[in-house]
Amino acid sequence: MSVDQRLLHDIKFSEAPGGRAELVGYADGGGVPTVGYGHTGPEVYVGMTITQTQADAWLEEDIEEANEQAAQLPEWASLSTACRRNAIIECVFNLGDGHWISEFPKTRAAIQRQDWPAAAQALLNSPLWIKQVHLSRVERLAEYLARGSY
Repeated sequence: MSVDQRLLHDIKFSEAPGGRAELVGYADGGGVPTVGYGHTGPEVYVGMTITQTQADAWLEEDIEEANEQAAQLPEWASLSTACRRNAIIECVFNLGDGHWISEFPKTRAAIQRQDWPAAAQALLNSPLWIKQVHLSRVERLAEYLARGSY
């Protein structure tokens, strides 16, 4: 799969200040060891050092995994534009499919109905996620759902 360049850009700049990968492992806001562009996993530990090449490779792998997970969701078939699909891929990238499924049932139901204003509003109704990823990211993703275009 070739990663959509708009999605790649959006995730880079949402996961890392100025779009620059964090090359030293750190504990994210939830205490999860993280490195690069939001990469987590059993191979990641606080204080590990990676190269920019590794950060870029993990980012592409993580986006591909999020895309595969998102494409299996019941709401996927209702996503009528690449922009809306990218919004959900980014949500799954950030949250994981389990948290997306359990924490956003109203957003998911609205997507299945193609009720885009309701889907956007339901996404914005998550103060905990907003605190974790910042309001600007959630507003951008909600706008992508509402408008269906960049």
